[in-house]
Amino acid sequence: MTSSYLTSARALALGSLLLAAASCSVSEQVKDKPTGKNVSAEALENEAYTLMQYRLNFVDEAKLGGQDILFVRQAADIASLQQEQLQAALKKGNLPLHLKMRVYAKNPSTTSVQLKQLDYKVLLDGKELTTGTTGLNTQLEASAIETLPITVDMNVKPAQLAGSTPAAFAAGFTDFTAANRRLTVQIRPMYVGASGRQVPASNFEPVQLVTVKKAVSAK
Repeated sequence: MTSSYLTSARALALGSLLLAAASCSVSEQVKDKPTGKNVSAEALENEAYTLMQYRLNFVDEAKLGGQDILFVRQAADIASLQQEQLQAALKKGNLPLHLKMRVYAKNPSTTSVQLKQLDYKVLLDGKELTTGTTGLNTQLEASAIETLPITVDMNVKPAQLAGSTPAAFAAGFTDFTAANRRLTVQIRPMYVGASGRQVPASNFEPVQLVTVKKAVSAK
């Protein structure tokens, strides 16, 4: 009787230990799995980074040598006298170019993230025109859109005209509707997490226009 009782007790104890071990194993698995209530803040931030959307708006301001070139589509759109003034400014080495654009940063996720900075490259005819940084320490709220300004102020040098005239240089400069758009922008966002970790993108990527439509999958 006593032997049978001890055997049953040992079996029960062993079963309890196995059940506890199995429970611990499952608990550890749930703990390590980045889903549900146990998902880490870092995992949520990483997901938000991959979902971020950036779009380039049309040029708001464009001036060459102080002259408005926003709607210049061909050299002939600039009057002869103004062309002469631009040419004279180029020879004097004082042909300022001023541009103002906007990049819209949309955070469609449910997690707010911190943009440390947005590095950009402005290219003309595929060649780098200038570089810069915008959006310093900008909070990108969940399900919200932030406007990041891009302002270019530089002096155009003869080498950048490649033997052309300032009027030809300005032609179609801001025309984003053309099939062969001359002005393009590349961006590289850098984020900083709540823990202070910095998450830079590896490469500059072209930023699409706000008018680009999402592809509709065939049903």
